Amino acid sequence: MAEILRVTTPLTGQEAANRVRSNSQEPTNINNVVNPSRVPRSDAKGLYDDHETNKFSPNLKSNFDSFLQKLASTPGMSAETAKLFFTRYGSIINSGMGEGIAAEMAKYLSLMKVGDAELLNLLKGMQNSSVKFTGGFFDVLRDLMSSKNISMDAKSMILEFLRRYDAITANSHTLENIMSNLNNIADRMMRSSAEQLRELVSTLDTTAGKGNVTENLSYMRENIIPFLSAYISQTKDFGSVRDNINLFILNFTRYEMGSKEGFSDALNSMLGIPEVSSKITNNMVADLVDGIFANIHGDQSKMLQDQLVSILTKGLDGQAGHQNTQVFHNILHSALLNESVYMPLLHMMLPADYNGRQMFSEIWVDPDSDERNEKETGNAIKLLVKFDIKDLGFFEMVMLVQNGKVDMQLFYPEHLEPMKNQIKEGIFTIVERNDLKFRSYMAEKCVKPKPISDVFHKLFEGRNMVNVTV
Repeated sequence: MAEILRVTTPLTGQEAANRVRSNSQEPTNINNVVNPSRVPRSDAKGLYDDHETNKFSPNLKSNFDSFLQKLASTPGMSAETAKLFFTRYGSIINSGMGEGIAAEMAKYLSLMKVGDAELLNLLKGMQNSSVKFTGGFFDVLRDLMSSKNISMDAKSMILEFLRRYDAITANSHTLENIMSNLNNIADRMMRSSAEQLRELVSTLDTTAGKGNVTENLSYMRENIIPFLSAYISQTKDFGSVRDNINLFILNFTRYEMGSKEGFSDALNSMLGIPEVSSKITNNMVADLVDGIFANIHGDQSKMLQDQLVSILTKGLDGQAGHQNTQVFHNILHSALLNESVYMPLLHMMLPADYNGRQMFSEIWVDPDSDERNEKETGNAIKLLVKFDIKDLGFFEMVMLVQNGKVDMQLFYPEHLEPMKNQIKEGIFTIVERNDLKFRSYMAEKCVKPKPISDVFHKLFEGRNMVNVTV
């Protein structure tokens, strides 16, 4: 009989079999487990893994990261426009589809035809439409605003003038926005009220010149605004109609600031400041006013831009065939991306039919490059130019200009390699003709288009901004 009261030594190897195992092991498939009592262990989880695996989690990327990603992946505007007109234009016409868009594209090509003088004016018009506050007049104002020797009241007068200048130069655009806001409101109203509003909108003078806003303003105050107020009071529509009314009021306020009288009063008040009047000459003021009301160099560039918008609208609507829709989308996406608040560069697109040869080019300019030569005086201007010439190929040029001296890198199509010396002689002739001198010059075959971020490292300065992603 076994002696159950006697302590016996267990057999070797059976200790683990009699032990109860606790199931307290941490799950390995959970990353960054929250435990307030201790610091959690680190793991290999990336910053953006949540958004990639779970579409409902917050996007931790900053807006600037998204901008850089889109900038790297979006095709160039000039390259896509060249593709549309050089390779797709013939198929759009021959297919018999969308006669309307074919006529629009033909008109665009006719507007592109320029000579020597017209090409220069077209470039100036594109520049003026891209940069509003440019020239010696605004250089003086920038210096005064950065100075510590000018009073806050004087700076307030300068800022008021700048607001008035911005409003009067944007009169036409603001009126177009107002018309768009009112049409959006009508689309969301009941039918009877929508017809009344469209009838009121049709009375607005869309041909009013810059500064001539009095008649349109008084008409909107006396007819359109009371009509919208009565509609909201009767229907209690606090949804999309009122949201669009808020947008209309914002544009109405900006349009109101663009009157000739308000601009003239703000200009005279600013010129009454001794620090301003001592540096601003009468010629500067005359050039500024002429630039507003005479629309120098702006007619052809504006017509080209408006015509391209019309083509894109029809193309995105499928009138050129749904197989071409992506090209129109790429052009629009690239244009909007280059107008981003994160883009610190001046961007221009220059379409031209010069001496019978069609060309689409894009230009990026950094007017104050940090790659300046410390031994030279003055600011350094850096340019990236991409241009696609029909039947010739794609070119790229990177240029740094400082104190009349030029550093240039030129990339040309491979089939032009035998003409390398001829290209060099032509470029040297053009540079010397414009009183510039080469500090360095390099030319080679274009293997792959350069990303903008490889040329302008200033783009990455946005990483120092606060992440405002919602």
